[in-house]
Amino acid sequence: MSTLRGLASTTLAHYDGLSDEERREFLGLIRQEAERLEETVEQVATALRLDAGTLRFEPIRQNLPTAVSAAARAVDVGEHPLELDLPDALEASFDGKRLATLVQQLLRNAARFSPPEEPISIRLRREGSDAVLEVEDRGPGIPQERREEVFERFASWRPAGYEGVPGPGLGLFISRAIAAEHAGAIAIADGPGGGTMLAVRLPLEGADGTSGDDAVDL
Repeated sequence: MSTLRGLASTTLAHYDGLSDEERREFLGLIRQEAERLEETVEQVATALRLDAGTLRFEPIRQNLPTAVSAAARAVDVGEHPLELDLPDALEASFDGKRLATLVQQLLRNAARFSPPEEPISIRLRREGSDAVLEVEDRGPGIPQERREEVFERFASWRPAGYEGVPGPGLGLFISRAIAAEHAGAIAIADGPGGGTMLAVRLPLEGADGTSGDDAVDL
């Protein structure tokens, strides 16, 4: 809010002396900060509802790769290329809206804490009776002793070189809670190419209580 107020005040105070290009630049910054504020408000609201147990989950049996792909392509990751390695079909029981939130939280986290233009990889595979979704960045990684801390509400730790990255520290808390609501789990590992890999494990049990044995065997 302070940043928005400052940008708006500066623009108004110097409006007549600004060129059209400078005005557009200030308006672009205001829009960028407004979007960041909106995202923060949504994260806080989601976290509060998860804590209170009032966030509704309506899982149905559907194709997991389609949902992951749509969620990934809908989020702004800046200049980071997205590398998707998804099967054509892998059915599971999940809430599509909540799963999209989980995927997008992980992608935004990866984009914020890795160098610009470095790729972010998303992989999905079947492992036994579970689906495993991996999101890997090429950032500095998360030390072993910090890996539980970053899942806490309002986590404040930042890796070296990223201390000033804004955000309420709720992305991984929300992601873990959504995974848990699907009887799944999320863990942190070192990425094969360096950086951080977040692995989400979700059961392939169908919405009707049947097993996911008819899913494509990867």
